[in-house]
Amino acid sequence: MLAWKISVPLIAYLLGNFNAGIVLSKLFFKKDIREHGSKNPGATNAFRVLGKVTGFLVLFADACKGAAAVLLAKWLLPGEVLWAAAAGFCAVLGHVFPALYKFRGGKGVATASGVTAAAQPKVMLTLLGPFFAILFGMRYMSLASVSVAALLPLASLAWNRWQFTPMVWMSLAQGLLVIFTHRGNIRRLANRSENRLFEKKKKGEDIEAMEEREEIEA
Repeated sequence: MLAWKISVPLIAYLLGNFNAGIVLSKLFFKKDIREHGSKNPGATNAFRVLGKVTGFLVLFADACKGAAAVLLAKWLLPGEVLWAAAAGFCAVLGHVFPALYKFRGGKGVATASGVTAAAQPKVMLTLLGPFFAILFGMRYMSLASVSVAALLPLASLAWNRWQFTPMVWMSLAQGLLVIFTHRGNIRRLANRSENRLFEKKKKGEDIEAMEEREEIEA
């Protein structure tokens, strides 16, 4: 029985390995998104490199695989909150560090959002307000993502009546992982060189050159 339980997070990790950005860029654009823009296969770079429609598809697919991991765990192991939480985190881990793509994946925001929506819908709804307020108020996608990642464990703790349940620990792990993947963005936010939403250029610097530097710094 234990082996069966352990297999569920492993399946979730493999599910997280599926990367819509890479698949769609190769299938419809005949190029690898990892060779353009920030070279990150996540939704943000997909919007920039592949366009709005494909960007939304990548965002949707990344969120869906996170939600699917949690729902699959709940279906296979009903009532096992610990294993559902483990499956959710493993899906995000699979997206960020995919074995299928040499452990270089996205930053985990969309997948973590899908996990949270399926595992803790009230927490997800609570965080939508701060996310969009920061996103459209400050026009920094990275700042909105990092801020909500920091708020995620607090919101989860509050909705779990200040008890450290498996979902709270999962939220803490997810939040720390997302903050870690945005470490380069945090440095640029600190020195005011981060690219704002809807801006194509920053101080005359070419996007591809700037994002290439981002990869080196991160």
